[in-house]
Parts: sequence; C-alpha cells; structure tokens
Amino acid sequence: MLEFNVFYKLLAALGIGFVIGLQREASYDRNHEHHPAGLRTFTIVSLCGAVASYLAELMGSTAPFIAGFVLIGLLVLTTHIAYGLRHADDKLALAGITTSVALFLIYFLGALCWFNKLLEACILMVVLLWLLTFKWQLHNVAEKISTEDIAATVKFAVISLMVLPFLPNQAYGPSGLEVLNPHTIWLFVVFISGIGFVSYVLIKIIGPGKGIWLTGLFGGLASSTALTLNMVGRSRENSSYANDFAQSIVLSWSVMYVRLYLICIFLMPHMAGALALPLLVPAIPSFIYAFYLKFRDGKEHTEKSSDFSNPFRLLPAIKFGLVFTAVMFVANAARVYLGHGALIACSFLGGAAEMDAVAFSLIDMSMKAAIAHSDLILSLLFAGLANTITKGCLVFFLGDRGLCKPILPGVVLICIATVALILFYAGL
Repeated sequence: MLEFNVFYKLLAALGIGFVIGLQREASYDRNHEHHPAGLRTFTIVSLCGAVASYLAELMGSTAPFIAGFVLIGLLVLTTHIAYGLRHADDKLALAGITTSVALFLIYFLGALCWFNKLLEACILMVVLLWLLTFKWQLHNVAEKISTEDIAATVKFAVISLMVLPFLPNQAYGPSGLEVLNPHTIWLFVVFISGIGFVSYVLIKIIGPGKGIWLTGLFGGLASSTALTLNMVGRSRENSSYANDFAQSIVLSWSVMYVRLYLICIFLMPHMAGALALPLLVPAIPSFIYAFYLKFRDGKEHTEKSSDFSNPFRLLPAIKFGLVFTAVMFVANAARVYLGHGALIACSFLGGAAEMDAVAFSLIDMSMKAAIAHSDLILSLLFAGLANTITKGCLVFFLGDRGLCKPILPGVVLICIATVALILFYAGL
C-alpha cells in the first residue's frame, strides 16, 4: 500500500528546492553570472535531504543523513574548484560561496520536511529567498554602516542582553507602593534606546524623512511616550530635523489612541461602539496635522543630509528612565492614598506616567462591573489628556527650541478634542 504521507513530505522538499533553485537560476541569467548549481541541483539536494532522513529513520541510525551531507559537501567542493578554474579568465566567474552555502541549507530544509516541520522549513525558505534576492540592497546598507555604528550596536547589545537578565524582576517600595521594579525600569531604558536604533536603521535605508516618519508610526504602536523621549533627545543633536521629529511625535500620539482602542475592543468587544468616539476622535485632528507637516515639508527631505549622530546614548535614556520612574511612583501614591473613590483623579495622574497601565486597570474594573461605562469613558479621556500634556511638557522642557513650535498645534488640537469630549460625556 502506498504511504501518501511519505510522498507528501517528499513533494514538500521538492517544492522548496525548486523555488530556491528557480531564484538562483534567474539570478545568474539576470547578472550574467555562472555557477554549477542551478534549479535542478537545488531541487535534487533538497530531495536528498528528505530521502536521507527517511533512510535514517528506517535504519534507526543517523549514518545515512551524515553520509549524504558529507557526499554533497565533497561534490560541491570539487565542482566549485573545478568550475572556478575552468572560468579563471572570466571576470563574471564564481567569486563567492553564497550559492554553495545555500545548497547546504537546502539539504537541511529537505530533512525538516521529512520530520513534519513544514512551517519551519517554509519560513526558512522565505528568509533564504529574501537574502538571496536582495543582494545589492543588503550590500548598500552594509556600506553605509560605519565603525561607530558597529560600536554603538555592541554597546546596545551589552545593556540589553547582558544587564537586563540579571536585574531582579521584583517590585520594591513602601508598603502598598511596591512599584519600583529594576527589571521594568531598565527595560524601559532599553526600549527607549531600541527605538533610537530602529529610527537610525530606517534613516540609513530609506532616508531621513521617511525613516523618521515610519519610526513615529511603529513607535506609537509600541509606546508613544518612549518614542517622544527618544525624539526629544535626538532633536538636540540634530536640530535641522525639528520638523521631521515633530511629524514623528505627533503621528505616534495619534497611533497611541488607535492602539488603545484596539486593546479595549479586543478585551471588551461589546464596548466597540461606545469607545469609538472617545478614543478615536482625539486621533483625527492630530493625524491630519501630522500629514500636513509631512506634505508641507516634503521638499526639504531631499536637501538634508542623512549624516545622523551616533544612535547610542545611554545617559539620556537613563535620565528618561528615572523621570518615568518618579512620575509612576507619584501617580501610584495618589492612587493608593486617594482610593478608588477618586477614580478620575487617579486616572489623570496615572495617565501622566503610563497610559497603558491606566487603561488595563480601568478595563479590569469595568469587566468586573466595579465601575460604570460612563466612568470608564471619562477616566480614559482624563488619562489621555494628562498623557498628552506630559508628553508636550517633555518636548518643551527637554527638546530643541526648534521642535517646540511645530509640536504646539498638535498638543493644542488633541487637548481641545479631548476636553470637548469630556464636557460632552460629563453632560456639561
């Protein structure tokens, strides 16, 4: 009896090898290059990986798989040398080993198919396909990276990978105010620095204007406060980009409201209609203003240099982390000593420190029927108002002077929209 499961696995391995081989074949034709391994070779090697794994399973030994790997390695090595010698006078002859290394990976992907790791094999195939296809783009990015950039990356890796895991993940503080968590505080510091790296990479790849804009978009999805802090710090070192930073900051504030709305309706789907007005209306004028800034200053992006300063600045990130910790401590102290009776006051003070923390607390109380829907809406509005005012103050007190002027209309627009909604829901 035929075992269709066997043929299914072999067919998957065949398909993966065929796709990568097709890319390699097309690449040679497009660039007029030569290489002994093409579509058929990649397909056969992937199939060999699956068949060798099948034989290893039948025999209860890894010998067939290892033997297949060694044999293919020897064939690739000898063919590689012979082909290079044969085309020694051809400047377009084989100069690298990327295709040969890809051939080895294809052998392992074929093995993954046999062991039912089809999803993993397909993901690795897509990654390999991307690496092989965008050769010149990746080389261009590498050429733009300086020694200083590499040193900054190493420093960032040290503070995130070597310091963070060893900090205690435990809250400290007076009784009832155990909110000082070293792990959380340092995570915030790493996060601020990380946003700077994302921004720097985007700027290197697609240019200052678009890079800063996309940073605002993604930063708003993660933490608009951290994005604001990072952009404020960088504005002092790159004052000519004040308008670009303003666009990024205002955009992140708008995205924050959208993100908050999505979180709320995910946890409370029945509140989707009730929360749409209070959470999405404040984002509309700031979105419009952010796009206005982008199109108004669009022509300036081509005139600016992309020579940004070193993205790694640990000391400012630590200062921001300390400020964040102080505000968070004061807000939680107000919550403890004022009690739940002063819900709006606590939400306002808490929103000044961290909007998400307040939102999750309010959602939890609403799901437990501890607060009415009207109180939930008003508390979210007051928290959002405080959060916007806090981020605006960070810009005005810590940012470059050139950043304050374009940011002010964004702060005013969000505050006016939020206050109008507060008056509407309060019945005033």
